[in-house]
Amino acid sequence: MCLEMRKREIFNKMFASEISYEEYTKKNDYHVERMKESWFILAKEVKKIPLTQISSLNEKLLVLCIAENWCGDCANGVPVIARLAEECNNWDFRIVPRDNFTEEVERFYTTVGRKKIPLVIFADEEGDEIMRWVERPTRCYHLLGMLRDQNLSKEEFLEQYNALNEFKNPSISQEILRELITVADKASAIVHVNSPEKKPKLLVH
Repeated sequence: MCLEMRKREIFNKMFASEISYEEYTKKNDYHVERMKESWFILAKEVKKIPLTQISSLNEKLLVLCIAENWCGDCANGVPVIARLAEECNNWDFRIVPRDNFTEEVERFYTTVGRKKIPLVIFADEEGDEIMRWVERPTRCYHLLGMLRDQNLSKEEFLEQYNALNEFKNPSISQEILRELITVADKASAIVHVNSPEKKPKLLVH
């Protein structure tokens, strides 16, 4: 079996083992209040998205979020993709616990060699990956890099990190939403162009 076929098989296996967002939030007591806060913020933010933009995102996509709710980055990111998925009724959105698929994630879904989460995968109806979004907003990566380049002590690093609004709500939820919309928009455009019913018919002479 070729690598791409194996990857598709693994994706569909994981996709079939999903838990709901409600089950995800109840799995344990980690970050419950932060997830509630993010969900509340997103209820307002998604209402600001123009209907024309929602329509452009709303192609038939399989959207898989690999996550664990003990993870702080997942507490920020999972409510955002779950709330956006509610607006896109053509999406088939599911959450899967990363630690249930350690070997599969290590083989196909690492980032710089690490099992970073949340990982949101946009795939076509066959399970072939089109786009992905990982862990945290780009702006947060830049800020972390700037802090680490200063060679701060652990205490100084944490003090400056905790003072940054970009890692707090509402800023982080808003930025994750913006980035997810960008990724989903491209995935939807690719599916739209390549769907069988959109392909021009050959003329028979």
